[in-house]
Amino acid sequence: MKNYDIIVIGAGPAGAMAARAAAAAGKKTALLERKAEAGVPVRCGEGIGHKGLTLTLEPRKEWIKSSVTRACIVSPSGIKVEVGDVGQSWILDREKMDRDLVNEAVKAGAEFIPSATVVLCEKRADGLYRCITQDREFGARILILADGVESRIARCFGWNTALEMKDIESGAFCRVYSPYIERDCCYFYTGGAVAPGGYVWIFPRGEGEANVGLGVIGSKCKGGLPKELLIQFIEQNFPKARISDLHCGGIPVGRWVRPLVKEGVMLAGDAARQVNAINGAGIAYSLYAGKLAGETAAKAIIKDKPVNYKKLLRYEKEWAKNFGKQQDRSFALKEFIMKTDDRFLNKIAEALSKEDPKNISYLRVFAKTFASRPLLLLKVFKLFR
Repeated sequence: MKNYDIIVIGAGPAGAMAARAAAAAGKKTALLERKAEAGVPVRCGEGIGHKGLTLTLEPRKEWIKSSVTRACIVSPSGIKVEVGDVGQSWILDREKMDRDLVNEAVKAGAEFIPSATVVLCEKRADGLYRCITQDREFGARILILADGVESRIARCFGWNTALEMKDIESGAFCRVYSPYIERDCCYFYTGGAVAPGGYVWIFPRGEGEANVGLGVIGSKCKGGLPKELLIQFIEQNFPKARISDLHCGGIPVGRWVRPLVKEGVMLAGDAARQVNAINGAGIAYSLYAGKLAGETAAKAIIKDKPVNYKKLLRYEKEWAKNFGKQQDRSFALKEFIMKTDDRFLNKIAEALSKEDPKNISYLRVFAKTFASRPLLLLKVFKLFR
């Protein structure tokens, strides 16, 4: 059994950032990834705002596939609301970014171990955590679990990671190539006919290429429905389009896991359900949480002394104070939206469609939606501050 100070399981944005931060702090770190390489398949639209990315990383030209200057929200009845003020927003090349982040972790001193599927983790009597893969064993003083929404490793340490059906969406994702794709505009289609309890997104990656996906809320889903609806949507909106990388996966849209830390084990990213509960977006959350988890873990290990578990609790406190509050607000807003119907969404769209797109922002859309709910309206303003 090869031993480390810190083992990170999962090489997505959260895991790579955690490994990079821990290794940069001088701790012997391993980054385990079940796939042969990081970054594939991509289970998101790859969209992110300037604030969300720059909070943790400096944007790199090679990571940005396209810049978004506007967005269009389509109501169930087909009313289009153009959002002219979307701030500085980008569509990323997640495959490139994820690989680069892993390489940076390696440069900082972390050991990257691909094709390592962890089947069991346990704490030994001597306080060391043992990770068992299909053919090897590893030991660490601290574990950071960042192995995605389908992670089961947290259950080894007593976490109940099961999500209620209302707090998870079944998603279908693909890459679409068509001359009908608008280069600088993101589209969001709503309504029970296109995506029950969710929405369809079109995020442009450049000329004639886009990420297209949808999420169906678990309580309204049945086997194969997301894939069926996605193909149907593409056929209707992008005739004769070429499709690649079609795959499915879960999208958490609930509250973040509490607690985030148990003794020497920490959760980060989708494994911790750290996402915006309205739209399932989690890149910015994962980058921030991963870096914070790695830095905190490193500070809890001092030479040959026992791990200071109390220091690890800073991770949850800092998360709760920042993105955690945002996520809690987004969850409250999502709960209200789930109680509405297509008629409500059409009514909001009809009112907004009469306004000048230049004056419409995401904040304006949400403010209009929650105008009759003062407490929720307050959460909207805090969410977008």
